[in-house]
Amino acid sequence: MHAESKLTSDLIASSLNTNPSLARRMMSQLKKASLLDTTQGTASPKLSRPATQITIFDVYMATKPESPLLKVDKNTSQNCAVGHALPKVLNKYYLDIQSTAEAKMRRITIQDIINDVKMDIEHHQKESSMLNS
Repeated sequence: MHAESKLTSDLIASSLNTNPSLARRMMSQLKKASLLDTTQGTASPKLSRPATQITIFDVYMATKPESPLLKVDKNTSQNCAVGHALPKVLNKYYLDIQSTAEAKMRRITIQDIINDVKMDIEHHQKESSMLNS
């Protein structure tokens, strides 16, 4: 999308409204997972393979937090039947949700995201031009 632009971690972080160090850390994780090619000292990160061949699951696994999407609170009261049973019961559902989410992530490519972003930008530009007419 920004093939001709310099993409510094500051610019990426600004676009995502986050900290540049977080952008750098994520880019490092993506590079380590062979999803991103970067060259030190240049602001031109590139996907290491076509966007149609990189899934959201690939990105998730590269940047995966230490805990799953949903985490069971195990600090419930063991003196209460509900507090005792709830973590085990919720864990069963949370594992199913995790599995379902990961399966869905495997079907969504970076190209799908790019296409949707481009469509949204075009839609927004059309709306803006209609309002300014």
